[in-house]
Amino acid sequence: MRPILLGAALGLAVLVVAVAFSHMSGYSEAELFPGERYRLMPTVVATAAVGGLQMLVATAAILLDRREHGVPGAGVVLFLALVLTLVVPAGTGVVAEGVLRSPRPEAEHLTASVEPPAREIPAGIEGVPRVLDLPQDAVQGLQAVTSGALLQLGDGAMVVDPLTGDELWRYRAPGSDIRILVAPDGDSLVLEEYPPLTDDDPAPATVRVTLDAMSGRVLHRSEDLQKLLTDEVAAVAHDSENAEPLEDESVVVRTEAQVPLEVYGASSGALLWRFEESPECVPDGEDTVLDLEVTHDQVLASVRCLGEDGRAGGTVPVVHAFDSVTGDLLWTHEAANPNGPVGSAIAASSDGSLLYRYDVHSHAYFTVDTRTGEELDAGTWEDPRPSGERLEEDLWEDVIGAGVLLGADPTLTLTDPRGEPEYTLELPSTDGQRRFATTDQDLYAVEWSGSDDRAVELTVHPWDGAASRTVENVLGRELSEEEAAGIRVVPGGVIVYAVDSGMITSAVTVA
Repeated sequence: MRPILLGAALGLAVLVVAVAFSHMSGYSEAELFPGERYRLMPTVVATAAVGGLQMLVATAAILLDRREHGVPGAGVVLFLALVLTLVVPAGTGVVAEGVLRSPRPEAEHLTASVEPPAREIPAGIEGVPRVLDLPQDAVQGLQAVTSGALLQLGDGAMVVDPLTGDELWRYRAPGSDIRILVAPDGDSLVLEEYPPLTDDDPAPATVRVTLDAMSGRVLHRSEDLQKLLTDEVAAVAHDSENAEPLEDESVVVRTEAQVPLEVYGASSGALLWRFEESPECVPDGEDTVLDLEVTHDQVLASVRCLGEDGRAGGTVPVVHAFDSVTGDLLWTHEAANPNGPVGSAIAASSDGSLLYRYDVHSHAYFTVDTRTGEELDAGTWEDPRPSGERLEEDLWEDVIGAGVLLGADPTLTLTDPRGEPEYTLELPSTDGQRRFATTDQDLYAVEWSGSDDRAVELTVHPWDGAASRTVENVLGRELSEEEAAGIRVVPGGVIVYAVDSGMITSAVTVA
């Protein structure tokens, strides 16, 4: 029995070593994050080492036993047995690893242990800057959600509380490319994951995950072949038309050459409705949507329509308000006596209750109640008026609260909710660069010099003329030559950050 038991011990030792090495091979090919290792790796290495020692001891015992009880031809049999016990288990381990192991790492999902308290949009600044702990070389953007600051990562997202600096929740899909859509009310967000192409799966399905902004818990999850949040690949019709819409989901609006508007459920990927024409509007050829706004329950579109004579030369911009889920036309708004080239820009107030419409050629503006379509006010923004540079940056969306920001640095004007100019600030001239964030109470400005001293300065200018307050060297360091500064107002505080080649390198919160 002794040779049989020793042979079995050798076979089991080879099996353990083979499986351990196959796992090490799999771990080395897919790490969760650069520089990180799987926690099981040390255990696997120890298993391989112990199994290897056991294999050597068993082999030595068999050879010693053969010298004492020699059998003709036993050397050849032992050699073949060693080869088979090495090759067969190793091959079995590799095949099992490829079949049982996921082709890509599992998503890393950490939810908030306790739902954080609701934060308010700040009014001014009082405290000292608090440094935010950011994932190194990972943050590509920063947005506001109801719980605080959403950090957009290349493979996911995380939310931090600006007041405490604590991470609230995280969702990352290692190896995948991510696009993010925040709901207009900031209460939820959709992450659309594009997994990497592999030989085994050259056309992987798109994964769409809807997360609660406060807790990070998953509200919905769907898979299909669409890419709704990127313009690289159009939506796949058979997926969108067969998908089932979800209750109270956000929407994604796409403007196509053949159809002016197509609206999809951002969570389900279902095609909700299309707009081709209305009794008030026959669209004028291609690129008919001049501007677009999406609120919690409406899609607002400024559409270039054929004039009464039906000729393309006589086009009229008509604002259409649709129910975002059903596509029902709620109301339209046509500017009185439009003339000259068509140039109708629109923007909604941050709560979605008002629509501001501006003709970039005649400088006429209209304020419309989004619930009824009633025109509340009208006039002209001659001087000050929105600068072309500001229009390109979606200036109106940067005003948290009601009103519109007019003018350009260094003279800026905020209107009242109906669009009439109300406050004007004359900022000191600067020889450096300046960026702004605006609420209906304060204008926040970050400024830095292009000279050797590249420290960033944050100043809050109350619109009502109260004394300004400045925080010098708000980042606690100077910017490098490649860096620029940015600013964002989020519930709970004002975030100032440094950005280099599209990546946020450091950030602080001032509350």
